[in-house]
Amino acid sequence: MLRRVLVELERPQTLAQVAARVGVEPGVLWGMLETLQQGGYVGLAYSESPACGTSCAGCSLKNLCPAVGSETPPPTPVWRLTAKGRAALEQGL
Repeated sequence: MLRRVLVELERPQTLAQVAARVGVEPGVLWGMLETLQQGGYVGLAYSESPACGTSCAGCSLKNLCPAVGSETPPPTPVWRLTAKGRAALEQGL
């Protein structure tokens, strides 16, 4: 299930979007996201977020991210993979 969550977050999405796509309740997904965030695999996506690791101008996902150009987090948090999460997927987590 965690792999499915990581795969979904290759494209930045809200908690509700991911929950609907993987078929779990948002509360259950929230717990998964907290665990993945603590491990450094996912994070909030906005221009100053350590999850992004770059400004939106340098982000390869800026055309997909609903938070593009934000200097503060959007009202509904948007989640995305970190470099560590992407590496874990590539290694077959």
